[in-house]
Amino acid sequence: MNLNATLIGQMIAFGLFVWFCWKFVWPPLLAAMEERANKIEQGLKDSEESAKKIILAEEQSEKLIKDAKSEAKKIIDTAKSQSEKVIEESKAKASEEKDRIINSAQTEIDKEVVNARKTLEKEFASSVMSAVKKIISKDVSENEHKEVVQKSLDDFRK
Repeated sequence: MNLNATLIGQMIAFGLFVWFCWKFVWPPLLAAMEERANKIEQGLKDSEESAKKIILAEEQSEKLIKDAKSEAKKIIDTAKSQSEKVIEESKAKASEEKDRIINSAQTEIDKEVVNARKTLEKEFASSVMSAVKKIISKDVSENEHKEVVQKSLDDFRK
């Protein structure tokens, strides 16, 4: 009987142990495991959201880079066209300035030519008058007349 009482005592002790574990130990363990499972589940959700955000950010950055390249190309094209326009305007202004300088120089040359002709005419006239005076003042033969004319021409040429 001893064996039976021991066995019954062990069964009662085991039953009390199971009840104690079921009542006081098992609920905190289940709560801890459930809390851990929720944290893991939340971590997975967060990582999925982060992955989606990273993909979205990469797409946006690629779009921004593409837009920036497009804008840079537009700016470069605009700068090239403006520089070509400025160059053409500068060439036109330089050509106008060249024409103005040439016209001014031609006018100046024409004035100098007119002045030189007037001066030559005056000198020629005074040389002719001087020769005529010499011829008239002397009673000259034909040879002397030619010598005086030749001398006056030589003086004029100098």
